[in-house]
Amino acid sequence: LKNSDNKRNNKEQKWKWDPNSKSHPCNIHRISHSELLRLYGDVGGVPNLYPYPLVIYNESNDNNKEKSAEFINRTTLENLPSNFPPNFHVTLTGSDSLSSHRRTIPLTQYLHEVISANNNTGQTLPNQLGNETWYLFGETFSNEWDVFLHHYTLPSCQSCTPVHRLENKVALSFGVGNVGSGVQWHLHGPGFSETIHGRKHWVLYPPDERPEYDLDYASRHWMENAYPTLEDWNKDEGVDSDMEKKKHDEFARGWKKKRGNNGSMQREKRMRKLSNDDDDVRVTERGSSGKKPWECTIHRGEMIYFPDQWHHATINLEKYTVFVSSFTTEHEG
Repeated sequence: LKNSDNKRNNKEQKWKWDPNSKSHPCNIHRISHSELLRLYGDVGGVPNLYPYPLVIYNESNDNNKEKSAEFINRTTLENLPSNFPPNFHVTLTGSDSLSSHRRTIPLTQYLHEVISANNNTGQTLPNQLGNETWYLFGETFSNEWDVFLHHYTLPSCQSCTPVHRLENKVALSFGVGNVGSGVQWHLHGPGFSETIHGRKHWVLYPPDERPEYDLDYASRHWMENAYPTLEDWNKDEGVDSDMEKKKHDEFARGWKKKRGNNGSMQREKRMRKLSNDDDDVRVTERGSSGKKPWECTIHRGEMIYFPDQWHHATINLEKYTVFVSSFTTEHEG
C-alpha cells in the first residue's frame, strides 16, 4: 500500500507546478459565444461529435452572460446551502482515476473542509492519495439536485435543446473543489464543463494518445511529476495554437460546404469521416504523449467542450471553485 508523504513540511515545499500561477498556457482554440452561433447557429451551437476541444467565452454584451448571473449568485459559498433542505447530505468521491471511494457528509461540512483544508490554505497537495482527496462531483443526481440544476442554462450545442433536457439526454453534474483538487486522467463521452466560480485547468490528449499516470493519485500529482518532464509544443511539428485555429477554421468551411445551400443534414452523417479521414481537419498525430497536452485554464463564465473519448484531467485553481458539467448524447446523424 502506498502512503502519502504528508509528514514533510508542506509550508516550506516549493512545488514544480504552481496552481496559483496566473500564466498557465492555453493552446486550445478559444471562440466567443456569438462567433460560435454565427458559425453553427443553424443547429444551436457546437455540432454533434465536434472533433476538437473548444473554449467558449462570453463577450460583455452577450445575452448568455446575463442568463448566468442568477445561477452565479445562487452558487456562492454563502448561498449554496440555502438551495437545499437543512442538513442536506452530499456524496463525495475519491479523486483517483476510477473515483473508487465514496463518503456521505452534510454539504455544509464539505464546504468547510474545502476552505479549511491543509491548515486553512484551502488546497489539495500533489502528494495526497486520491482516496484521501474527497471531491463533490459526479454524484449529483437526486431529486434535490435535479431541482437545483434546472436553474442552470445548458450550453449552446446541437444536443443541448430543451427537448434533449426533457428526455434526459443531457446529464448535469455539479462540482465544488479547492486549489489543487481534481480528478485524475480518465475518458468518457463528449460534453461541456463551465466554471461558475474560480478557475479550473484542463489537460487533454486525443483518444490514441493515452498519457502515463498513477491512477491512485489525483490529477495534481501528474502535473507535479509528469507534466514538467514533457516537451513543449512547437511550430515545427504543426501543433502550435496558430495551427489549432487553422484546423477549426477548416472544419467550419467543411461544415458549411458539406451542408450545402439547402441546409442538408448530410454533414452530420459524415462528421466522423471528416474528422478521421480528411487531412485538412484530422487531429494532429503526436506519438505516445511525449509532449505536453492540449491545455487551458477555464475562467469564471467560460466553458470547455471536451470531445468524445478524449483523455482528460482537471485541476481546480481557486480555494472555492464551482463548475457544472453537461454530458451530452451525440450521434453522427
